[in-house]
Amino acid sequence: MDTTANSYDTQSESAAAVFHLEYLYGPQWRAVMALVERAAQLTADERERLNSHAAQQMQAGLSSLANTSGDGGLAGLLAGLGGGAKSETARAPMQIAAEAAKQFGRSRNLQTAGLVVGQAVSPTGSSADLSTVLQSLGSIGTLTAVSQAATATVLCDLIGQGGFEQSVYDELMAPWNSVIS
Repeated sequence: MDTTANSYDTQSESAAAVFHLEYLYGPQWRAVMALVERAAQLTADERERLNSHAAQQMQAGLSSLANTSGDGGLAGLLAGLGGGAKSETARAPMQIAAEAAKQFGRSRNLQTAGLVVGQAVSPTGSSADLSTVLQSLGSIGTLTAVSQAATATVLCDLIGQGGFEQSVYDELMAPWNSVIS
């Protein structure tokens, strides 16, 4: 077959690929693709460190939630879940990011990047046996940290807009940046 006669050239295919990637991941598609590629290459040590960092963040979040009303134990936890004045002022970075994404039409980009990065870090098992399920449960912290990094990367050009400040970006990227050089 003679391919010289077709109307597709390398430049139009390249432009179409860039358009497709920008449609999927937004204007920061190159950085998102680099993050996804690096996430797929995480070593066992990096995964363990990301899991550890995520566990520390979760513990800190639960501790602060339990102490929201000044009461400890279950009463404090329930008061924090009820949404007192303190919880309204201290919104979580992922909540701020989701609101900014919605405001600037990037929700689809966050969802797509989250799905792809989730596939990149998920254990590769040939079947859905018990060991694969247990391995998946063991990587929830890694998935959380990498998903936060993907969210921050998709939205990094929006820093300073819609409540998505540098501090929010930094907090979302902290686990990733602390482990990946």
